[in-house]
Amino acid sequence: MEMNKKKHPLYQTWKNMRDRCYCKTNGNYKYYGAKGVTVDERWHDFDNFVYDIDNRMLNGHLLYNPDYHLDKDLKCGKIYSLENCVVLLQKENWEMAYRKQQKQIVAMNENVEIMFQSISEAGRNLSIPRNTIQYYLKNGKRHPTGYQFKYCC
Repeated sequence: MEMNKKKHPLYQTWKNMRDRCYCKTNGNYKYYGAKGVTVDERWHDFDNFVYDIDNRMLNGHLLYNPDYHLDKDLKCGKIYSLENCVVLLQKENWEMAYRKQQKQIVAMNENVEIMFQSISEAGRNLSIPRNTIQYYLKNGKRHPTGYQFKYCC
């Protein structure tokens, strides 16, 4: 029976999702599991995953087509689950991931607001390391240079 599951068209989608979240040797673990992304307990069981995709998820049938992906980010989820996931075209998913990396930010101090196309651009222009800007974006505090950062748009 286990052999049949491995041949199921959704098996790789399920396995890759779990590996990104729980397998520290997976190349994408640092973007998922290391950042606290998990899989809903129900979806730890392959049969439950398939049942939900086939019977409960809007447009779940499209996941049988390799041009479509399962996405948890559109609803801003950190858990792969029926409630958080949607089906997207692969191209849309990749474009969304790219845009997420390219979020515009605003650096504000008492005198000026400066808009940057990305955290990297802000870092280069303000001579502040990228990871430092990310830290201040997350906690909302003012950087010692006087700048406060926020996401724009």
